[in-house]
Amino acid sequence: MQNVFKLDNENKMFYKTLLTLCIPIIIQNLLSTLINMVDTIMVGGLGEISVAAIGIANQYFFLYNMALSGIIGGAGLFIAQFFGKSDKDNIRKITALSVISAVILGVGFSLIAIFSPKFIINFFSYDESVIKIAVNYFLIIGFCYPIIAISNVFSMGSRSIRNPKLGMICSSISLGINIILNYIFIFGKFGMPALGASGAALATVISRIIELILLISYVYFIKNDYELRFTFKDIKLINKDLIKIYISKSTPTFLNDTLWAFGTVLYAVAYSKAGTSAIAASQIASTTGNFFIMTSVCIAIGSSIMIGNELGADKIKQAITYCKKFSILVTIVGAIFGVLLIASIPLLIRMFSVSDSLAPDIEKIFWIMGILMALKTFNTFIIIGVLRSGGDTKYALLLEMGCMWLVSLPLTFFAAYKGVPIYILVALTYTEEVTKFIFGVPRALSKKWANNIVKDI
Repeated sequence: MQNVFKLDNENKMFYKTLLTLCIPIIIQNLLSTLINMVDTIMVGGLGEISVAAIGIANQYFFLYNMALSGIIGGAGLFIAQFFGKSDKDNIRKITALSVISAVILGVGFSLIAIFSPKFIINFFSYDESVIKIAVNYFLIIGFCYPIIAISNVFSMGSRSIRNPKLGMICSSISLGINIILNYIFIFGKFGMPALGASGAALATVISRIIELILLISYVYFIKNDYELRFTFKDIKLINKDLIKIYISKSTPTFLNDTLWAFGTVLYAVAYSKAGTSAIAASQIASTTGNFFIMTSVCIAIGSSIMIGNELGADKIKQAITYCKKFSILVTIVGAIFGVLLIASIPLLIRMFSVSDSLAPDIEKIFWIMGILMALKTFNTFIIIGVLRSGGDTKYALLLEMGCMWLVSLPLTFFAAYKGVPIYILVALTYTEEVTKFIFGVPRALSKKWANNIVKDI
């Protein structure tokens, strides 16, 4: 503890780099989280059916976003290490590979959302009122998935080369536009028809398009010789060896995030067994919980960049030192935000216009999330900041999938079919975090994860 908080020159440089990276990442991710949160709040006045409909769409987007995160997270591992190695050519090649992969994924999710929305909705609800609103929402929001794919690649890439302000600024503008357009389209202001939940979808699509335009403009027209500015020439120079190692390290990350997200969606399916009100309750709680946990997660993301940069520069000992410092910091921050979540429960209940029937369950869920937030954020750091930064992606995959699919999911579904309350179902999902801690810490302490994977590329 003393070594972490002692303000010597080494720690001053550590915290300076950390703050430079993490503050923009925190702001950007909070803003991204706020887009869904704002939609839920602004649509909340339309009733629980509309909230439930958007909640279903958000579950699908969550699955997409995590699958996308898996692709670009694998790319970020390479970009961070190549940046530490000062290898601009390979950064551009990896960026190109990532954009191509992400767009293919985005198009796939778009096609399902636009042409088969009921296939998604029926996993969660057969309520005709919910289905009608959700279908209309999907028909609009489905167009933004490829757009988000490209935006996220350039935002992630910029973080990995220590320029996180780019994504932060573009997301800030996007959120502001989204709020204004929500007000106009949802409620029918300034001569526009009141579109309800569909208006929120339209606002999101437009704001995401603007965000992409801003990012592309910076990468290709404003910043000269930007590291991420790939061309067709860079694509042609991508060789089989680079593709092979990219696939070998990125595939476990993609499978990890995709299967974890799918498992999380299955949690929502289990919650739906408790009825439409339970869907609305879990949506409000999860959206808010994600907002509070985001700061700790962003520190984990920042740690992965800093540790990855050191590994790429072949400074293994320094990377391990960073790991020790971050493990303490992320736990403390997680605990603080857990307390803040609990303290904010009365305010949150009023903010979301929660009905008297829903309030008791949501309160209990918030308490569970708050108490266990430090554990969850620590485990997130182990996966993202430690294992992935050094390319130990296969173990990360086995760790997360084993804990979720063999422990918490079976327990949650068993309880759901027994008809237990929604807050108990949420509590059972956290058995994943307990088992993850038990098997993750020994791997981190073993130092087997600390590898320079770009040394010979």
